[in-house]
Amino acid sequence: MLELLEDLKRDGTIGATGLGGTTAYELPHIIRTRKFDVVLTAFNYSLLWREAEHEVLPAAKEQGMGIIIGSPLQQGALARRYDDEVNHGARWLSPPRRAQYKALYAFLDELDMPLAELGIRFVISNPDVDCVLMGARSASEVESNVAAVERGPLPADVLERLDEIAGLVPFRPFCEPFVLPFSRPYKGPGWA
Repeated sequence: MLELLEDLKRDGTIGATGLGGTTAYELPHIIRTRKFDVVLTAFNYSLLWREAEHEVLPAAKEQGMGIIIGSPLQQGALARRYDDEVNHGARWLSPPRRAQYKALYAFLDELDMPLAELGIRFVISNPDVDCVLMGARSASEVESNVAAVERGPLPADVLERLDEIAGLVPFRPFCEPFVLPFSRPYKGPGWA
């Protein structure tokens, strides 16, 4: 398959080859093969989940690859606030993740900024990110996402505070569901 892609690229049939995935520690090995021009990494680079910072983003930058971030709002877990579930429910949230969400929400109150806007602006604040793929369920969500991008990158002091908050849970807790089931029924460990 890779030989076919190289032939198609050489012939001008395609302009670039891409690689996509969610495995923050497998992707860098594939990136370093120099067989791809663009990488899409999803669910591992956002306000609270930063696994891609350790190897995916540096490896892609070393190779001069385009970087696309998918799901900067973690499939809705960072699209809006879930104060009641964070404070009084969501038994699947680990104590450190619960504390992290509370710290994030307190910071949002200081900033007086919607969570989705903060999440999108965080990702576009990284100068190595070339494109962000955002899901939207309505025209108003698309308009909100575009407005957030138009407001531009976040100031350095806000990014520093977000780094501190992200540092409260530097890696996903072992039993944490891959997709946090806010507003959906939880079906047990490993549920996605």
